[in-house]
Amino acid sequence: MTILNQKDFEASLQDRVNTKLNYLVNNANQIDKSIAYALSNPGKRVRPLLVYLVGDALNIPKDNLDSIALASEIIHTYSLVHDDLPCMDDDDLRRGAPTLHKKYSESTAVLAGDAMQSLAIQIILEDHNLSSEIKVMITKFLMETIGNQGMILGQALDIEFEEQQVSKDQIIHMNHLKTGLLIEFCVLAPVLIANTRNEDWEHIASNVGIAFQLVDDLLDLEESEENLGKATNKDQIKNKKSVPLVLGISETLTEINKYEAKTMESIDNLGLNNHPLTNYIKSLFCRRK
Repeated sequence: MTILNQKDFEASLQDRVNTKLNYLVNNANQIDKSIAYALSNPGKRVRPLLVYLVGDALNIPKDNLDSIALASEIIHTYSLVHDDLPCMDDDDLRRGAPTLHKKYSESTAVLAGDAMQSLAIQIILEDHNLSSEIKVMITKFLMETIGNQGMILGQALDIEFEEQQVSKDQIIHMNHLKTGLLIEFCVLAPVLIANTRNEDWEHIASNVGIAFQLVDDLLDLEESEENLGKATNKDQIKNKKSVPLVLGISETLTEINKYEAKTMESIDNLGLNNHPLTNYIKSLFCRRK
């Protein structure tokens, strides 16, 4: 376990991610430049931080987590690039800067997103700190996470639901696929490396992933564009289906509190109450406070 305080530890991990992301592409062509632009836009780096913090709880060296942490952020960024396209959510602003298709072009944004998927896989497969068995296992897990039965299906349902009346359970399922599964991957990939997967880790991964999108949906309704660095109230404008819009803010908060309580119960079962991972997870539940 690290001896740094919480704030410094998180900052050191963010610096590690940012430094390594900066060296991934050489700006030799427009695709490289567009990828560098997307990855350099300031973000909270939630997914790689989860990888490192879970790894720290399991005493896994950071060098053995770097490729997974970077891959998770690259995949997340690719999903945002495609999600922002006019044929999807049609957003002009992301992380306080012009979206990739606004900075370059729609075709460049499509190709850059495709290239980022390949780059994420390549980084894991070329990692000399992981055994071949682990690399195959983690890559398979990642592909299942983001493929036609995972994140991409969730994105498709998000669009399909614009024209439908849907239930809370349908929305939660969509959130789980579109957002939750990649967060689950970030929690469980280090657990798989350490060979310590159990129900408590699975519950933490699932609950944090689903609740993360619920909080995001509340922020879309409550925060300003300036504070979020992206357009707000877009779900309502575009007839997107979210729990706050369908059931209201109060019930959404009830749902978030339910997932938080279950998460904290599993954390207690694992004896991690005093670990930085726990404080970080608590901060994810409290982003709107």
